Amino acid sequence: MKIFLASASSRRYSWLRAQDWMGPHDITKIPLDVDESKVLDVSDVFSTVRNVVALKIESARALLRKNKGDWVGIVSDTMVENPILKTPMGKPKDSNHAREMLSTLSGRSHKVWTCTGILLPSDEGNLISTESAEVRFKDIGTDTLEDLINSGSWTGKAGGYDVHGRASNLIDVVKGSETTVLGLSENSMMTLREIVGG
Repeated sequence: MKIFLASASSRRYSWLRAQDWMGPHDITKIPLDVDESKVLDVSDVFSTVRNVVALKIESARALLRKNKGDWVGIVSDTMVENPILKTPMGKPKDSNHAREMLSTLSGRSHKVWTCTGILLPSDEGNLISTESAEVRFKDIGTDTLEDLINSGSWTGKAGGYDVHGRASNLIDVVKGSETTVLGLSENSMMTLREIVGG
């Protein structure tokens, strides 16, 4: 079966490739070009992440409709919740923005929200699941902060960090699934496994 990951995320792709139940299936990564700013709700992280996935589903379905035979599409979005304001942090615009985000997360627990949608060839609807996990960030010293900024590991990452990247030794998932923090809903992955017969 053809599996289309409608995402530019190498982490999501690597995670899918590493699952033994994905072995016989062909996974193709197809980045989407969507303007997430059209659906941002700065007051509600849960609604925002679902709105973004709805937008991505619309875009992915238009791209995948031409494929013949059995296929599954996967879209996902992950947002970090500001631990103080309880609003979406999004992805850093530049290094100063990343520094500000990481300073806010330093020494605090925060929620990571992931919404994942599974698309099938029929237009009978989409299987969407939204989950959160709680992540604890250790105190980030000045030298460590500058190392994170200079490494560029914050680029394109919600909240300015990568759970399996340079910040991995600074964070602990204290509640929920690491898969959720990585950027895929665990419930959606269970659904995907059932669909592909894993």
